[in-house]
Amino acid sequence: MKNLFKTFVSCLLILSLFGCSASNSANTNQQTTQEDNSLAKIKEKGELIIGTSADYAPREFHMVIDGKDTIVGYDIDIAKEIAKDMGVELKIQDMSFDGLLTALNAGNVDMVIAGMVATEERKNAVDFSISYGKSTDNEEGQKLVIRKEDKDIYTSIESLTDKKLGVQKGGLQEEIAKSQLSNTKVTYLSKIPNMIMDLQMNKVDAIILAADVAQNYANENDKIYITDIPLVQEEEGTAIAIKKGDKSLVNQTNSTLKRLMDDGLMDKIIEDNIKLVEDLNKN
Repeated sequence: MKNLFKTFVSCLLILSLFGCSASNSANTNQQTTQEDNSLAKIKEKGELIIGTSADYAPREFHMVIDGKDTIVGYDIDIAKEIAKDMGVELKIQDMSFDGLLTALNAGNVDMVIAGMVATEERKNAVDFSISYGKSTDNEEGQKLVIRKEDKDIYTSIESLTDKKLGVQKGGLQEEIAKSQLSNTKVTYLSKIPNMIMDLQMNKVDAIILAADVAQNYANENDKIYITDIPLVQEEEGTAIAIKKGDKSLVNQTNSTLKRLMDDGLMDKIIEDNIKLVEDLNKN
């Protein structure tokens, strides 16, 4: 009888362990499915929603086309290629730069394309695509921009001690200001046109902009000046931010980016939009 009881208990233990194992396996499979269905969800709903901050020509900016306000730029053209490869429609949500990652993690957008640098801090919060840009571009980085009338005054970081510095809130420029220009009084703004206006109105003495963006504003406005004061940017290039764990979406995005770079279309997209901005500045 005791032997029979022991056999019965052993069977129960085996069944219990098997059940736990099966349950754990099911949970693992379910978790894997949840991690990998981000692309499938987008294809199912038939649209890719990107978040951007459209004040960053030639990357993303507003332009009137056929009487309608339209967001254009090379990041937008890249997003169109990503959506095309997915076989879905592209939708754009324009917002302040410092709210983009919050919107991504809240599920309000599927990805963020906004000239964003994949810093280590951001990598803790979201995943990123591979970096992208012109294959021959050696002008990447951040620049200190001042009024042209002050070009002989502000010639070094030390010369900006106790001066007012404007940076975009939530951007890489904010980190550079804290680490490399701690001798300045920093003003945080959400939009780049506001930074340019504050510079012109003497509300700030200098601003930090990405090199290509700075050049476009300098081409448009001969009262601002790009200094050669060196700023260190440890991270290279820009990337597309995607919600953490959305691996299939990251892979699909990387596939499109690699196609554009391998075919030389990336350079053409960027050059076409740089020319577009240059032509607009001439008018």
